[in-house]
Parts: sequence; C-alpha cells; structure tokens
Amino acid sequence: MNVFAKTIGNVILVAAGVFLLLPLGTLFGGLTGWFVGLFFGDTILGIARQLGVDGVNMFQLGAFAGFFGTFLRSTTSDRD
Repeated sequence: MNVFAKTIGNVILVAAGVFLLLPLGTLFGGLTGWFVGLFFGDTILGIARQLGVDGVNMFQLGAFAGFFGTFLRSTTSDRD
C-alpha cells in the first residue's frame, strides 16, 4: 500500500507542477520577449515576417516560446 500511495502522490505532484509551471513559463517568456523587443524587436519581427509570421508582437512571440519551452524541459542528473 505504501508504494501505491507514493505513486499516486507522485502523479498528483507532476500534474500540479504542470498546471503551475505552464502559466509561469508562458508569463516569463512573454515578459522576456517584451524586454528583448525593446532592443531587437524590429529585427526579430522582420525575420518572423519573412518566415510568414505577421501581425504578432514580441510579447506574443515570447509567450509562445515560454509555453512551448515548458514542454521541452529535460532533467539530467549526474550521479556518481
């Protein structure tokens, strides 16, 4: 029973982490996109326009990158 309870606890913890980290990653990505856009916004949006992405601002690009990047995180450990 102890192993079952730990497994259920881990599943709930992972689900809660996704629901908490996903909005935070999106928010921080958007804020970072806005900040980078203060300096390089025209350049980045010009490249995006050439790639066919038109009508977006830097906050939206950053929020998308933060949202998408939340799912691409990996965990590595170096155990001796």
